[in-house]
Amino acid sequence: MKKLAQFSVNYPVTVAMIVLGIVLLGFISFSRLGTDLFPDLNNPRIVVEIEAGERPPEEIEKQFIEPMEGTIIRQSGVTNVGSLSKVGSAQITVEYNWDQDMDEAFLDLQKALTSYSQDEDIEELNIYRNDPNASPVMLAAVSNPDITDMDELRKVAQNYIRNELIRVDGIADVRLSGDETKEILIETDPYILESHNISSSTIVTKIENYNRNVSGGSIEDLGQKYIIKGVSIYQSPQDLGNLVVGQTLVSDESGQSKEVPLLLKDVATVSYKNQDPLNIVRLDGKRCIGLSIYKETKYNTVAAVDALNEGFEKVKKALPGYEITIIKNQGKFINDAIGEVKDSA
Repeated sequence: MKKLAQFSVNYPVTVAMIVLGIVLLGFISFSRLGTDLFPDLNNPRIVVEIEAGERPPEEIEKQFIEPMEGTIIRQSGVTNVGSLSKVGSAQITVEYNWDQDMDEAFLDLQKALTSYSQDEDIEELNIYRNDPNASPVMLAAVSNPDITDMDELRKVAQNYIRNELIRVDGIADVRLSGDETKEILIETDPYILESHNISSSTIVTKIENYNRNVSGGSIEDLGQKYIIKGVSIYQSPQDLGNLVVGQTLVSDESGQSKEVPLLLKDVATVSYKNQDPLNIVRLDGKRCIGLSIYKETKYNTVAAVDALNEGFEKVKKALPGYEITIIKNQGKFINDAIGEVKDSA
C-alpha cells in the first residue's frame, strides 16, 4: 500500500489518466449494456405440438399422446411430461434437469419422435424449445374505420406495414393474427347435378386438371431458346364459371336435340368469399388485424422498441386513415421496472 501511495504522489498525472480511462471504459460499457425482460437462461423445457384434423380430444389422447408420452419419458434427463389435448390438436410439455444439455436433448427428442412425424393421421408435428425471451416485444392492432373487409386490411398490413417494420434494426419477425384470405366458393345444387348425371367429385377433378400450368418444352430459333408453357390458371370466378364440366342436350329452333357444353356456372354458383379466420382480434369491440413483433436473439429490447416506435410513426404518415394502437410494450415495462429500482435505491 505504501508503494502504491508513493507512486500516486510521485506520478499524479499518470494516476489521473488511469482513473479517467477506467471511468471512460465503464461509461462506454454501460451504454452498450443489453436490457432484456428475462436473463439469458438455458430453459430446460421443450414443447411438442401436433395437428390431427378434427379428431376429438379423447381420440387424440389415446391414439397419439399416450404413446408419445411413453417414448418421451424414457429420454435422458426428463423430469416431467405434461399434455393438453383439444379438438384437432394437442401440446406436450417436456421438462428436463437444469444441468441437462438442451441442444443434445432437443436432437434426441427429434430422433425419438421421427416415426410419429411420418404418421399419415398426423397433419403436422412441431418441436421447439420454450424460451421466455422469444415472446413478442410488442403487440399492436391495425384498423381502419372505413374498411370492414378483413382481407383488404390484411393486404395492407402484410404487404406494407409488415415489410416496413421488419426492416427496423433488431426486429426478426412480424406475425399477423385475425386476418382473413379470400377464396373462391363453389356452391352446387345436388338436384341440378343429378339431372345432368354429374357428381361433385367429377367437378373437383375437372378443376384440378385444368387449374395448372403445363410445360410444352422449348424451341430454338436463330440462337434464341424459347420456353413454351400452357397457361391455364384461373384468374377470376368468371374464368372458373366458364369451365366445361360435361355435355347437355338442348333443342334448336327446328326442335332437334344437340349436345352443347355444360359449364360450371350452369350447375353451381361461383363467388368470392373470405375464409373462416383461425382467430379473431377485436379492439374496443371492433375487428382489427393483430401484429406480434419479435426481436432478434440477444438484441437490446429497449433499443428495439424505441426503433419500432419510430417505424410506426413513418407508417402512420404514409397511411393516413389507418390506426395503429400499441397493446403491449415490453420495452416500457422494462423501463418502468428499472425506474422503480432507481427510485428505491
